[in-house]
Amino acid sequence: TLLASSAASDVYKRQILNNVKAKLKIGWVHTDYSKIYPNIRKDQKMWEQLDKIACVSEECKNTFVRKFPSIEINTIVIENILDYEYLEDRAKEKINEKTLFSQVSSKTLLSVGRFCEAKNFDNVPAICCKILEQGEDIKWYLIGFGPDEALIREKIRQEGMEEKVIILGKKENPYPYMKACDLYVQPSRFEGKAVTVREAQMLGKPVVITNFESAKSQVEDGVDGIIVPMDVESCAKEIVRVLQDKKLCERLSETCRNRDYSNGGEIDKIYRLMK
Repeated sequence: TLLASSAASDVYKRQILNNVKAKLKIGWVHTDYSKIYPNIRKDQKMWEQLDKIACVSEECKNTFVRKFPSIEINTIVIENILDYEYLEDRAKEKINEKTLFSQVSSKTLLSVGRFCEAKNFDNVPAICCKILEQGEDIKWYLIGFGPDEALIREKIRQEGMEEKVIILGKKENPYPYMKACDLYVQPSRFEGKAVTVREAQMLGKPVVITNFESAKSQVEDGVDGIIVPMDVESCAKEIVRVLQDKKLCERLSETCRNRDYSNGGEIDKIYRLMK
């Protein structure tokens, strides 16, 4: 069985398809194809060589099929597979930076992901500035790496947020940070389905996500998370509302703790494909 991700480079995907022998070849799509602009003719040739294309959500599948309608018959949904015990065990590890998440006055926000256009971390300094202007004292930590790091650092400098938006860089284990934060925020421009949001929910954290196209497949708004507008001012206003509503945060956390997000049944879909 060959699993090839849509995030891999075109050269890498061609090498896998041409040089790896497998009875079954599956491509994995975990982005919103309505927000990217592929070379349809070239990409279609690649996708047509696969036996199945697995998308991580129904919305992710829908946007993919709109770009490649002729291969809809081979397109299926297999959601990200997560393990509660693994997350809980990794979340128990100690945070290396002793001073982090220990401020008495500041509330801590966390976002985890690749530093790229999709994740929208370049707008975090402006959102953070607007939150502070509304009287809410926060520190917003970013875990990850990627091509937009220089842009994000420049935005931090422009907004004067050097003490409030903290880039922690790449972390092999982000889960202790998730466990320790007050609010997990996914400010993305677009997503297939953000696995980090589900992981934060599984760790019992209140989560806020922006209203990207597949947002409603990610959280049940007002029940196990909050969906907020994507523009800077409205996003900041809604985050402040959530931070100031202690009962809402407790209710979101309790719902997340009581729900089963592990979706182990998705593994059976993969096994069935291999028969």
